[in-house]
Amino acid sequence: MKNTKKILKLFLTMLFIMYFLKSSYAQPNIPEESIPANIPLEVKEQIKRLYSQDPAERAMAATKLGEIGTQAASAVPFLIGILDDGYPIVLHTENKISGTTSPSKEAAIALGKIGKPAVEALSASLKDKDSDVRTTAASILGDIKDNRAVVPLIDALKDEDPHVRENVAKALGNIKDARSIGPLSIVLKDKKSNVQDAAFEALSKVMGGLKDSNEIELLTVALKSNERIVRQVAVKTMREIKDVRVVKSLMIALKDEDSDVRKNAAEALGDIKESTAVEPLIVTLKDRDSGVRKNAAEALKKIGSPAAEPLILALKDEDIGVRTTAASILGDIKDNRAVVPLIDALKDVESNVRRNSAESLGELKDAQAVKPLVAILKDKDIHVRDSTAEALKKIGSPAVEPLILALKDEDIGVRTTAASILGDIKDNRAVVPLIDALKDDSWVLRFEAARALGKIKDTRAVEPLRDALNDKDSYIRDVAAKALEQISGK
Repeated sequence: MKNTKKILKLFLTMLFIMYFLKSSYAQPNIPEESIPANIPLEVKEQIKRLYSQDPAERAMAATKLGEIGTQAASAVPFLIGILDDGYPIVLHTENKISGTTSPSKEAAIALGKIGKPAVEALSASLKDKDSDVRTTAASILGDIKDNRAVVPLIDALKDEDPHVRENVAKALGNIKDARSIGPLSIVLKDKKSNVQDAAFEALSKVMGGLKDSNEIELLTVALKSNERIVRQVAVKTMREIKDVRVVKSLMIALKDEDSDVRKNAAEALGDIKESTAVEPLIVTLKDRDSGVRKNAAEALKKIGSPAAEPLILALKDEDIGVRTTAASILGDIKDNRAVVPLIDALKDVESNVRRNSAESLGELKDAQAVKPLVAILKDKDIHVRDSTAEALKKIGSPAVEPLILALKDEDIGVRTTAASILGDIKDNRAVVPLIDALKDDSWVLRFEAARALGKIKDTRAVEPLRDALNDKDSYIRDVAAKALEQISGK
């Protein structure tokens, strides 16, 4: 038993020694005698150094060949021959370790610097028996970005090694050739997530690089893919390029079964600002997904004035959500054609429609909306009343006279709100009516009138406010005192 353990230990030791010797003395798999004679002397010398027993020497030779650049094209097969030479070399700077490298790493860098002359040999290396060589070759081809590598790289997407497939996908993404769209789409189903992610990023890059008419047509084709992710990438790319030629495709994408596709399509149409997209976007306001509805609304805002008429018609839509959103967007667009339709919408049976219509009328600031807005200060919904009050504040001066009349309204809520709004508008025409309101039977109105007079800061209110210091209600006395301080500035 002891002898068996000794033999096993000796065998493992020998294996380690053999591996170490092989690693420290890896060399190009091409006989040294095959070095061409009719090449620049410096190149020949550096190729010979690739056969050195010293890994640092081999790495240095690869570095030098990279520095020579395209003139070192004859060294390409020899550099490829040491892409599996991963012997680690410690780098020192001023007696400190500054990093590590290897002959294979320096060879890869050199091949990248040599560039196009290395493409064919590197493409052939995609079929090398060593997966590390295949992986590195794919990476270098991605850096060189030569279209001659596209077909070999597409073939390599079927490599058995996931690291190779990942690097191949990344390389195709860097090259950005439209021929890779279909093959990369298939790889989105790869069993390895890192390969799927690389394919997704690559598709984004490739599609993002499509510019001319024939290539943009490929995006339209991609939108018809059975693969959800492919459609997502296609519509995302359309959003980024903002080209009017993709508008029809994006309008179709608003009906896609995938919500992310629909969201991106709506956003893209807003960025392109094409008026022909208005009707489909309004229909999309009924989408079952809140994110899609939101993006469609934002898109209509961006399109602006061309969307006004269709949105005005949408105020009569049978769908509550469409009416509500249309009322809101019209306020953002600020087109005066919407004033009368929004006034009519103040009578909508749905409170959210009434509220949004009031808010939008406040944004439009048209005087003809004042009386209808004052009328709905009696609305049964508190949110509608609050939005109406804010709208009247925004309209400002044109609302003063109607609000003064509202101080005499039979509804205490209307009288109180009118006093509050007049205080925010700060128009001196309201001073005398507000002084009169200090005598109202309702303490709430007296309170709001005193507070409003403090905001307006007209000295005519001083004596009436001093009288209010004797009001039977402590709230009134307190607010009157504060109002007097505001007027006096003390």
